[in-house]
Order: sequence, then structure tokens, then C-alpha cells
Amino acid sequence: MKDDNKKLLMNVAKLYYLDQLNQKKKKKKLNTSRSTVSRLLKEAREEGIVKIKINFPWERDTELERELKKTFQLKEARVLTTYDQPIEDVILGIGFLAAEYLNQIIHDDITLAVSYGRSVFKTIQQLKSDYFPNMNIIQLIGALGKNNLYIDSPDLVKDLASVYHAKYQYLHTPLVVEDVRTHALLQQESSVQKTLNMAKQADIAILGIGSFKDKTSGIIWKGFLHEKDIIDLKAREAVGHICAQFYDIQGKILNVEIHTRTIGIGAMTLRNIPSVIAVAGGEVKAEAILGAIRGQFLNILITDDQAARKILELQHRDNVEKV
Repeated sequence: MKDDNKKLLMNVAKLYYLDQLNQKKKKKKLNTSRSTVSRLLKEAREEGIVKIKINFPWERDTELERELKKTFQLKEARVLTTYDQPIEDVILGIGFLAAEYLNQIIHDDITLAVSYGRSVFKTIQQLKSDYFPNMNIIQLIGALGKNNLYIDSPDLVKDLASVYHAKYQYLHTPLVVEDVRTHALLQQESSVQKTLNMAKQADIAILGIGSFKDKTSGIIWKGFLHEKDIIDLKAREAVGHICAQFYDIQGKILNVEIHTRTIGIGAMTLRNIPSVIAVAGGEVKAEAILGAIRGQFLNILITDDQAARKILELQHRDNVEKV
């Protein structure tokens, strides 16, 4: 784009959006026709000079929340009304609801454990800053690596600690190691044992839920899962993963080889943490979320209306089939 044309587009955009002149005044000031002004504004949007963003209010579906709590005996449920928004906006919305809930229950002198994922990242971004110097932020599982910036556990731990001006503890290991022997050696290392023990005694855990069917969740496992692992997981009807462990729709942790090389507290340990907040949305994750609920890996669910309806539909269908 030529500089002269760019300046013209910027001038038109400024008059219309910032100075808020009406059509008659704009036409007079620019010495051009009304249709030309409209064309220039359209071109300004196409060139990225003007970006229009509609900020939807984050509304909750309280009826679905009550139904989820009643059906699954959850401690709490928050359900975003999506209005068919794109998945990226949905993730931002459920992150807002999760941040809002965490802001309500958080206080000093507690241990808060964190896993990984986009939804957790969006939650942390929207938390209200506070001063809790006696709080401990702990990493639940090993690090994914350089290909997962911003959503990896160490980054989220540090970001969360920054929000609350809290202490934090890294788990200085990769998520998946090469062999069982390396896994055993790392598990015996004193600092690793200390961090894992602190994570197991957490008051609150916040984590995401990965779907075995969702391609975006699969990116996390790129380089860790080989073709034989994927075939094995499919054969065992894996639907999701939580804390780096795969499970089926009944919530049964699968007996797969990669679990012998994964470092973290393990999904079963989540049952002993008083408040486990799972932040996950999208209909594609419904089976994974349902499996996690049935496995009792969470007791607080932050999700969206499309996922919630599908979860309840699947549960109702299974109940009918059992009759």
C-alpha cells in the first residue's frame, strides 16, 4: 500500500471512529462523496488499519450448571453461554469464568497446584492481582518443552505466582522421559520428590482436560506419542487425558506404556485434593470431560453450554441403555 493511500485511510478512520463525525461533516471535511467514504472505511478494515471487535458479555447458563451439579454431584459448575462464538472466544470465556471463580475462593496460606493447557493459560491471564506471599504455587507435572510456550506448566506456575506475588516450586523434569530406568532415577531425586509431595497435598488444583479426538490437544503430545502408542490408545478406547494420563469414557486409567515414562502426580491422586478445578470447553471435548467426571478426577467444572449439553446427553443415553 502506498504511503499516501495509507494516510488517507488512516485519516478517514480517525474521523469516523475517533472523532465520531457524522456522514455530512465527514463528507465536507474530506471533500468527497458519501459512497467514497464508505468505500475507504471498508478498505481500512480490509488493510487492518481498523479492527472491529465485539465484546460479548460472558453470560452463564445457570440451568445447565444446576443440572451438571445434580447429575454428577459436583462441588461447583460454571457454564458459559457461547452464542455459537468461535472456539478461541469460547476458551477465553471459560477462562474468564474460571478466573472469576478462583478469585472468589483464593486466599493466602494455601497451596495451589497447576497443570498445563490453553484454558488454564486464559484463566491466569484474567485473574485479579492480589498479594498472597504465603501462598505456594506448585507444578503438577513435568515440562512439555520448547514447542509449547505459554501453555507449559513451568510458564503457568511462574505467571500464576506473579499474579499473587506468591512463592512457587518447579518440577525440574520433562513430562515424558526416554525409558523406565530414567523415570525411576528422576522419581528418586529429592527435589522431584519434594515437589510431587507438595503437589499431592495441594488445597486447590487447576488444570485442563485434553481430548484424544481433538487435534489441538494432540499437538501437546507431538514428539511423545509414536504411531504404536496411538494405535494402542485407540484400541483401548481412550477419550481423554488429564495430568498426562489417558483414560476411557468410564474414567478408567489405561494401562499403556507411556504412563511408565510420564512424570507427575497422576490422575488418581487428584481425588485427594479438596478442590480440583477443570477448565475445558467445546463439544469435541464432551467425552473427555465425562470420562474425567466419572473417574472423579475433578469436582469443579468450568465449561460451555455446548459441551455441557453433550455431556448430559451422553450420560442420559448410557443410563437408558443400562435399563
